[in-house]
Amino acid sequence: MNGFFFAIRSIIILILTKLYFFSTLVIHCRVLFAALVLSITFSISGSATPYLIKSSYYTHQSKSDTSKVLDLLDTAQDLLYRGNVELALKNIYEAKSLSEKIDYTYGLALSETHIADAYMTTQKIDSAIAVLEDAILKFPNTRARPFFYNQLAASYNYKGQPSESIKAYKIGLTLVHLMPENQRDRTKAAMLLNMASAYQNLGDKANTFSNYLDALKFAESSKDTIFTIITLNNLGDTYGTYLEFEKADYYLEKALELALEKDYKGELLKIYLNLANTKTDLEEFDKALEYYEKALELNKIVRPNTPPFRITYNLGNHYLKRMNFQKAKEYFEESLEYCEELNIQQGAYYNYNGLGDLYRKFSQPITAIEWYSKALDVATELSFNQFAMELHEKMYLSHKEAGNLESALFYLETFKTLADSISNVEAENTLADLESKIELDRQTQINLLLEEKQTEQERLLRLGQRFNIFAVIIIITILLFLFFIFKTGKERKQTNSLLNQQKKELEQLNQTKDKLFAIIAHDLRSPMASMQGILFLINSSDLSPKEVRKLALELEPTLQKNVDTLDDLLSWARKQMSGITISPKRIDIAPIIDDVISKQKFQYEAKRLKIESLLDDPSYAYIDENAFKLIIRNLLSNSIKFTEAEGTITFKTKNEGRNIIFSISDSGIGIPESLQNALFEDNANTRKGTNMEVGMGFGLSLCKEFAERMNGEIYFESTEGEGTTFFVKLPRYTS
Repeated sequence: MNGFFFAIRSIIILILTKLYFFSTLVIHCRVLFAALVLSITFSISGSATPYLIKSSYYTHQSKSDTSKVLDLLDTAQDLLYRGNVELALKNIYEAKSLSEKIDYTYGLALSETHIADAYMTTQKIDSAIAVLEDAILKFPNTRARPFFYNQLAASYNYKGQPSESIKAYKIGLTLVHLMPENQRDRTKAAMLLNMASAYQNLGDKANTFSNYLDALKFAESSKDTIFTIITLNNLGDTYGTYLEFEKADYYLEKALELALEKDYKGELLKIYLNLANTKTDLEEFDKALEYYEKALELNKIVRPNTPPFRITYNLGNHYLKRMNFQKAKEYFEESLEYCEELNIQQGAYYNYNGLGDLYRKFSQPITAIEWYSKALDVATELSFNQFAMELHEKMYLSHKEAGNLESALFYLETFKTLADSISNVEAENTLADLESKIELDRQTQINLLLEEKQTEQERLLRLGQRFNIFAVIIIITILLFLFFIFKTGKERKQTNSLLNQQKKELEQLNQTKDKLFAIIAHDLRSPMASMQGILFLINSSDLSPKEVRKLALELEPTLQKNVDTLDDLLSWARKQMSGITISPKRIDIAPIIDDVISKQKFQYEAKRLKIESLLDDPSYAYIDENAFKLIIRNLLSNSIKFTEAEGTITFKTKNEGRNIIFSISDSGIGIPESLQNALFEDNANTRKGTNMEVGMGFGLSLCKEFAERMNGEIYFESTEGEGTTFFVKLPRYTS
C-alpha cells in the first residue's frame, strides 16, 4: 500500500513541477503501477506456496520395501505441511537409506525432491536448487523428473527469478506424460498453480489469473484439501498484489478455515502473513498485528533455525503505513540484519527500499538516497529491471527534494529509458487484459443463453424423471414376477429331482428284494429239500448208522452255507432299516479268524485248497466281534469261490501305527477291471465261482459298511488271472 501512496505522490509532484516529460505521463503511470506490483511482491513473496505432488499418487506397489519407502516419504511431506521439519527429515533419510539398500532408483530420486522441499521450508533456497540440479543430472531417466522441475521452478521463483522459474515449469509440463494417465491432470494442475505465482512476479496478470482459474477448477473437482488450501492462499496473495484487497481477504479467510481444520502449520504461517498484510492494506491494524503475532509464533515451530525476516519486513511496512517512524525503522533494520546474515539479496533489496521509503516519507531525502542507492546496486546485480526502474524514479524524486537538480535529471532520463524499454511488454499485458475482459463479456452472454436452455432442459428432465420412475416401478414389478416364476420353477425342478431319485432308490430296493427272494427260493430250497429227503429215508428205510452218518456229513456243508447266507441276509435287512448297532471293544482277532476258517472247512477242503494263517499272536483290535466275523466270512467265502482247486489262501496281519491291517490273499482268477469300480455297491454284478458257485451280490457292500462303522476301511488289489488280496484296516487297541 505504501507503494501505491508513493505512486500517487509522485504523479502529483510531476504535475505540479510542470516538467517537460508531461507528454509521457500515461506511460509514466503505467510504469509506476508495474513498479508498485513488484514493490508488494516481497511483502507476500514466500507466502505463495508451490504444490508438491505426493509420490504415492504415481506408483502402485504391493506392500513391500518399495511401498515402505513411499509411505515414509508421504509421511515426511505431511510433516513438512504441519511444520515438523526435523521429524520429516528423519523419515526422508530413512527412506533414502532403504532405497539404497534395495537399489530402488525411484525412491532415491523422490528422496532428493523431499530433501529439497525441506530446504525450501526452512528458506535455504540455494541449497534446494543445488540438490535439484544435482538430482536432474544423477537421475536422467526417472519418472520423478517432473517433480525435479516443479520444485526447481518453485525455488527460482522464491529466489526472485520468475523467468527462470517459468522455463523450468515449461520443461516439467513436457514431462507430464511420464506420469500414469489417471494422474496427469493433477500434475499439470499443480504446475499451472505454481506457474501462476511466477507470472505474478513477472507482472503478467492475464497468465496469472488464467493459471489460477485452471488450478482452482481442478481443486474443486478433485476435493484435494491441501491443493485447495494452496490455491486459495495463492489466489488471495495475487488479489492483494493487484490491490483488490476485499477479494484477497475473502480467499485468504477460506484458506485459513481449511488449514486450521487440517492443522497444516506450514500453510498457516503463510496464510497468517498474507492476511496480516491484507488487513494492513485494509487499515484493520489491530487484526493485522494479531495475525503477525500468530505468524511469528508459527515461524518458531515451522522454521526454528530460520529468522522471520519476511514477517519483520512486513511489520516495518505496517508501522510505516501507521506513520510510526521508530517502530518501522526497528523492524526494517531487524529484517535487514537477518537477510545480510543469510545472504538473501532479494530480502536485502526490499529492506533497503523500505528504509529509503521511510526516510523519504519523514522528509530526510539525503538518508533516503543512501538506502535507495544500496537497493539499486542489488537490483542491478540481480537484473531486476522493474525494480531498477522504480528506484530510478525514487532517486529522481529524492535528489529533487534534496536540491540536487543535476543528479535528479540524470535519474529522470534513466527512468524514462527503462520505462520505454518495458513499454512493449506492458502494452502486451494490457492487450491480454483487454482480451480477457472481452472474452469474459462473451462468456457472460453465452452463459445467459445457456441458463435459458438449462431451465428448459431442467423442466424436460423433471418430466423425464417422472417417466423414468414410473418405468423403473414397472420394470421392478416385472422382475419380481419373473423371479417368483423362476423360484417356483426351480423349487418344482428340485422336487421332481428328489422324487426321481427316490423312485430310483425304490426301484433298486425292489430289484434287491426280487433278487433276495430268488436266492431264498433257489439256495435255501435245495438244502431244505435234501434234508426232507434224508429224513424221509431215515423214517421209511432201515438205514445203518454208518449210512445215516454219511448222509449227515454230506448235508452239513450245505446247511452251514445256508446259515451264513441267512446271517448275511439278516445283517443286510437290519442295515436297510438302520438297525445296526456297533459296539467296539478290545478283541484278539486271531481266534475269530480261526473260528471262521473252521466253519468253512468243508468248502475249501472240497476244492482241495490250502489255507495259510500267518497271524501275529495275539493281534488285538478295537472292533465289534459280529461285524468283524461277517467281514472275514464274506472275504473267505469269496476267496474259496474264485480260487481253482489246489490253490492257496493266505491270512496275514500287520501293525501300522494306531491301526492293524488284516489281509486275505488268494491265487484265484482275480477281478476283471470292468467290475472293480462297483465292487462294493449293493447292486454289484455277481459272477459264478470256479465250480459254478453263485452269490447274492451284496456281501462286499456289507463288509464296507461294517468296516467304516468301526472307523476302518476296506480296499483290494487284484490282477485278473493272478489272484486278489483284500485289506481291512481297523483301529488297533492300545492300552
